[in-house]
Amino acid sequence: MNTIADGLADALEWRPARDALIHRHRVARAAYNRAMDEHAAQLDVPIEIGIDASSSAFVDTEAFRRADQALREMTTTEASYFRDLPRLAMSCCPHCDKPLFRAFDPLGLDGLWWRTDAQPDEPQPCPHFCVLVGAVNLRASRPRPDFDLHPGPDAPFVIPRLLQQEGMVAVVSEIQMTDGAAAYPIAYFATRRPPVQTLVAPWARTNFVYSTQLGAHAWRHATDPASGEPEPDRWDFDLSPWVARGKVRWCAPGSDRSTLTAASASACPFANLPGTRQRQIILADASADA
Repeated sequence: MNTIADGLADALEWRPARDALIHRHRVARAAYNRAMDEHAAQLDVPIEIGIDASSSAFVDTEAFRRADQALREMTTTEASYFRDLPRLAMSCCPHCDKPLFRAFDPLGLDGLWWRTDAQPDEPQPCPHFCVLVGAVNLRASRPRPDFDLHPGPDAPFVIPRLLQQEGMVAVVSEIQMTDGAAAYPIAYFATRRPPVQTLVAPWARTNFVYSTQLGAHAWRHATDPASGEPEPDRWDFDLSPWVARGKVRWCAPGSDRSTLTAASASACPFANLPGTRQRQIILADASADA
């Protein structure tokens, strides 16, 4: 696991291995889906079917063995991809000035990081860090993932409910991705981290899975209301009032995102950026399957 400040030069060195892993994963996933369809078609019996050999209801077929082999290949390639995934400086804490390093794939939206179920290992953040969300302006990028993609809206935004919590500040930054897209990480930091159930799903994820301080495990859809809230969170794309109140800060575009800018509030480069101001969903490209 590498933590790197600017990240793109190192990520470009990783590109050949990364692209090979993504190709292997696609081939294996397509083979798995075909084999499982074939396996199911061969089971012309109206009974419960076990999913593995430990079940007394398990029915073996040659197609199922091919599916199992493909699943093992998928697991191996995922492990290699997430192990070598760059950990970039994504933001900087406004309370302690410590850079925030997180896993991220800046090489394209076809990377496994962008899957809605991805859960990479992360470097330890400062105690003020709460959650990282984000936006992506595709610009000239035309991603063809073999999974449904939820990159966020085109333009940076804030979640008023979070910013209304005491000591909470959002920090906006920018990553120019190598496929032409512009990504906007939006990190939330608080002087005292609020209960996890009051936070939101991380960037590109469709479910918010968490464990409370009392050890209770829970989850909700990203579009569901937070615990105790009557309605889902709204997104505010008008950053200027929040900047003026000191609730939004930023790292300068083109920087390594490890320090906050000292520019005046009137100079915020992320206020009123153009683009679609709603959730984007890029559906899986069937032709991307091998």
